Amino acid sequence: MSLLKIRTAEQESASDDVRTDAAERAWVDRIRAGDMDAFESLYRTYWQRLYTFAFRYVGSKEEAEDVAQEVFYRIWRGRERWVPAGAVRGYLYLSVRNAARDRLARAAVAQRWRLRQVGTTTETQPDVAAAELTASVEHALADLPPKRSAVCKLRLIDGLSYAQIADRLGISEKTVETQLARGLKFLRDRIRQVQ
Repeated sequence: MSLLKIRTAEQESASDDVRTDAAERAWVDRIRAGDMDAFESLYRTYWQRLYTFAFRYVGSKEEAEDVAQEVFYRIWRGRERWVPAGAVRGYLYLSVRNAARDRLARAAVAQRWRLRQVGTTTETQPDVAAAELTASVEHALADLPPKRSAVCKLRLIDGLSYAQIADRLGISEKTVETQLARGLKFLRDRIRQVQ
């Protein structure tokens, strides 16, 4: 292939990228304005690619679907504030990667917690106090108001950050901090009563 043909192909590719970026920027503006048709176009264009990308991380069809859905849900829920830096496709892939990594990290934390619970009860069966303490905490979490319980579980069991909890529940980080502080005080008081 001649140098002239290579340069022409590169220029056409760059021109296609500029057109694609402009079209995607138009989608962003329309989505921010609440245009469901623009959101559906974005969804249809990227759903399969993002699902496939997520599958490489999580290795499960259901998990990959959840990850891709979560990214699109977050975009629609926060559409008024959605301003992706750089190319929209880059933003989408980065969001899927981060969501997949968060999901894997939460699964690892939950698995460690479950193993600790099983290990605690099987290794120290004579030590009924540990089992009672675990049961007390679980009952106390169930007795919390729903939002406070959700915040406490996401922080203590899933190990999410305040920002991740705020994003997942659609509340501010300050609300997460307040709900967690109140929940921990309740848990401490409840456990003291049991001991």
